[in-house]
Amino acid sequence: METTLGERLERALIELQVSQTELAKRSGVTKQAINYIINQKLTESKLAPKLANALNINPNWLMLGIGQLECKISREVPILNSFVALQKYLKDGIFIWGSPSILTEKNLGKLAFAFQTELKKVALCGLENTFNATEFLVIEPAKYEIVTEQIDGSFPIYEWRIRCVEF
Repeated sequence: METTLGERLERALIELQVSQTELAKRSGVTKQAINYIINQKLTESKLAPKLANALNINPNWLMLGIGQLECKISREVPILNSFVALQKYLKDGIFIWGSPSILTEKNLGKLAFAFQTELKKVALCGLENTFNATEFLVIEPAKYEIVTEQIDGSFPIYEWRIRCVEF
């Protein structure tokens, strides 16, 4: 059982298959600081909340060893179905309460969204590829396209979902 912050951080990196370098990029904390926390088996650090947020793990577990590693917070993301709706959402960053949405436990970052590609099918997307996506969504005014390599203006697809649509 992990008893220190350093041991818990090391376990999180192993389980999530994230390198110290990648965590440094995500969190804005230097790789040297992360390495120091792990190697010295520090019991506490003011950087812990930043690291937990970057890894999308339970901060109580990382800092205190309480609860589970996984963060069980649901996030609501809007379901968009047009280029115009996407541009407005990305520009204003406003999600109107009551409009179609979907829940996810994964933190896909700021301005995450679901794009409706078919009547019952949506792609959950983020702005940054923090989850090693293998598919990317390119949305243009008259069409959308799924590509396998990230290009300018593409959005990483985290997951495909089938929706239950009632009329």
